[in-house]
Amino acid sequence: MTIDISPSTDMVAVLEHCRVAPPPGTVAEKPEIHYMNGDSVSLTFAESNFDFNYLTGNQARNGHEFYHLVPQIPEVSSVSNTIVAPLLALQVTIFPNFGICLGYTFHHVTADGNTLIRFLKSWASITKFGSDEKFLAGGSLPFYDRSTLVSSKDPKGVEKSLWNQAREMKLNEGEVHYPLTNNVRATFVMGQTHLQRLKKLVLTRWPTVLHVSTFTVTCAYVWVCLVKSRGASGEKAAGEDEQEDFVCVADCRGCFEPPIPETYFGNCLITCFAAATNSQLVGEEGLITAAELIGEAIRKRPRREDGVLEGLETWLLKLGMKCPRRVGVTGSPRLRVYDTDFGWGRPQKTEIISIDVSGAMSLNECRDSEGDLEVGLSLPKT
Repeated sequence: MTIDISPSTDMVAVLEHCRVAPPPGTVAEKPEIHYMNGDSVSLTFAESNFDFNYLTGNQARNGHEFYHLVPQIPEVSSVSNTIVAPLLALQVTIFPNFGICLGYTFHHVTADGNTLIRFLKSWASITKFGSDEKFLAGGSLPFYDRSTLVSSKDPKGVEKSLWNQAREMKLNEGEVHYPLTNNVRATFVMGQTHLQRLKKLVLTRWPTVLHVSTFTVTCAYVWVCLVKSRGASGEKAAGEDEQEDFVCVADCRGCFEPPIPETYFGNCLITCFAAATNSQLVGEEGLITAAELIGEAIRKRPRREDGVLEGLETWLLKLGMKCPRRVGVTGSPRLRVYDTDFGWGRPQKTEIISIDVSGAMSLNECRDSEGDLEVGLSLPKT
């Protein structure tokens, strides 16, 4: 089993080395990812007597039962007038006679999902084969050159604008602590038969498009279900005109000129927003409306460098806004997390713990059936 705990921060305030100025805990100068001889990553070994088969199932499970598998990133410290914020923590938990769980917590400022999963697969390959020969032969070496993203290609000063927003944030805002809650998490498998039926329905009611992606119909279906379930669960009813938000991200490595390699180590994402009124989503045409809005948001995303930079200075503010009626997505079937093999075979299950806090849905390829999807949700117990 693999546990992914990703603090919900893309803020450039949480980096490894940065200087401090009053008020304490804020960042005065641009931070930098920094390594010195002797630096290390926190690694915890633990043993659990929890039921391994229960935790790796798809059925409803208490969210707090996973927290003992979650490593905590060491606290921010100060060394020689420099704030040091560790970026990664690992935990290996043994379930005697059943299995091993690898849990990791990382600060999203270091890497996006593409980078993180490539790192894990590289580590797994070296472990499985006992050397880096196969990994090197695969041509998947990380690409660190950030020259395509330098300030000289930023005539509108987007970098400065983003930095001015991020510097006001506390360094410990990237830390995620999981209080005991009554949340229940479950995994739902969206099979090909169901997905094709949804696609056919959307295309029948939306004749101006020739293709609807699996991602679009899955997210639309889950978005509408979540909006409808809030009322059924006793949550305070939303007004008909109350706004419901949806947000996802798209990789934009290919938008730059020249294109940034897929193996680029870092964050290279653009945000796609969709919004509807509550009445639009709970009505009879809710699924069609959601699919149209999500599909349009994805189709209209910039595909060239100038478009990617356009309006970028506002996305940090948008993501940081407290929106109680927002649904997001973490993970992607394209990352193929179940292909991560340390030599013990494919993972029995992956769980993204941060959805307990963010309220997002997790989305992965299905472990056991090609083309199917796993949707993870964490909701309050009613």
